[in-house]
Amino acid sequence: MTPTLTALLCLGLSVGPRTHVQAGTLPKPTLWAEPDSVITWGSPVTMWCQGTLDAQEYHLYKDGESEPWGTQKSLAPGSKAKFNIQYMREHHAGQYRCYYHSPAGWSEPSDSLELKERGDYSKPTLSALPSPVTTSGGNVTLQCVSWLRFDKFILTQEGQPKLSWTLDSLQTSYGQSQALLPVGPVTPSHRWTFRCYGYHRDKPQVWVGPSEPLELLVPGASTKPSLLSPQGPVLAPGQSLTLQCHSDVHYDRFALSQEGGSGLPQRPGRQPQAGLSQADFPLGPVSSSHGGQYRCYGGHNLSSEWSAPSDPLDILIAGWFHDRPSLSVQPGPTVASGEDVTLLCQSRSRMDTFLLAKEGAADAPLRLRSKYIAGQYQAEFSVSPVTSAHGEIYRCYGSHSSSHYLLSLPSDPLELVVSGPSVHPSPPTTEPTPTAGGLRISPSPQGVRPQSGPGRYLEVLIGVSVAFVLLLFFLLFLLLRHRRQGKHRTSGPAQLLTSRKKTSMLP
Repeated sequence: MTPTLTALLCLGLSVGPRTHVQAGTLPKPTLWAEPDSVITWGSPVTMWCQGTLDAQEYHLYKDGESEPWGTQKSLAPGSKAKFNIQYMREHHAGQYRCYYHSPAGWSEPSDSLELKERGDYSKPTLSALPSPVTTSGGNVTLQCVSWLRFDKFILTQEGQPKLSWTLDSLQTSYGQSQALLPVGPVTPSHRWTFRCYGYHRDKPQVWVGPSEPLELLVPGASTKPSLLSPQGPVLAPGQSLTLQCHSDVHYDRFALSQEGGSGLPQRPGRQPQAGLSQADFPLGPVSSSHGGQYRCYGGHNLSSEWSAPSDPLDILIAGWFHDRPSLSVQPGPTVASGEDVTLLCQSRSRMDTFLLAKEGAADAPLRLRSKYIAGQYQAEFSVSPVTSAHGEIYRCYGSHSSSHYLLSLPSDPLELVVSGPSVHPSPPTTEPTPTAGGLRISPSPQGVRPQSGPGRYLEVLIGVSVAFVLLLFFLLFLLLRHRRQGKHRTSGPAQLLTSRKKTSMLP
């Protein structure tokens, strides 16, 4: 290629966008794709363009096209915008650049991002409706789907004997081909593991696939595992999410289910330490589809039986709605231990529910239905009485009843400061029991701190006074007794002398 032709091609790539966007001297933005720039045909992808904080609008251009591929207002706090592709197609592949506009003008173009289409889309996908988790004796429908126009699908069941079904293909409203197979009643007596293939009528000997295996799950009664999210229950779009299923029972494998989901991913169990088994389920950068309620199960390799389900775990996606509620506290952000506190979450935009969350806490947020008062939607979260344990940083969110796992942007953080003594019970005293003037002072009941203040001093004063009065009575008693004994000693010799005189006067 000659240098002149190369220069003209480069000019052609850049002149198109510059007919609408005159690139300026502001710093160039950053352009990237999630989950990756190489996307499977038919899968979603999001391109992000990030500029400076004062950016107001973003334009995305595909090389070779003069019109912008997309235009987006800046997302709060004003530093980036997203451009969504719901289903990756061949015409989406290519080179992309983005610009942003601020009060100071237009930016330079971002570095080029090449979006590629992955070629392994031919393998069909197998799922179970309404869910791969069913009760013993229940029925499900297997669904084999592909973006290729297969004429026939073959579903196979693993085990002995190995069963198979050949089904005609049906077209969905999304342009996919699919086949449906009712299965049941499902029992835990053996594993219900399936795969599916697709083929064209003119090549019946060529099966495309297989799909990933799908195992139907019948919960049992053995010890349920625990499910947690190390990142917390509230996540932002694009944040990496990994769920952990663990148990003090040695399980060889774990399965994860999402309410309303048609898949059932499995992971082998590992032993992070003696006596424990665990599996991590990396779910990647979160999107709206990750919001929902999850449970996990434990199983053994040599058995088809699964454990009881874990307690449910709700995963909430914040920032899906651009509205941002406000959070305030009454009587104020600094309160004394034992007071009544009300956290008020408000929004002028319609919100059906408000959620209150502690920053960094693993606990599920508190949830209240909103009330429309004085032109605002609001909810009051009451804490009565407040303790030192409530001294945390709080945020609130809003949600709609149609998608209550998707939340608004968070409110500004609010720190609640609780002053005063701790309300936690004190350990019983181990000091010797004190006495005052012979009066025993009983120790405080176990777990109760001895009384302090004016009441305590009054008790001591009364005890000392009673002891002093008893001492006076005792001393007075001794004095009186001593005086009586003195009188008896003086009268005895006089009587003896008088008796002797009378005796000498006798004839």
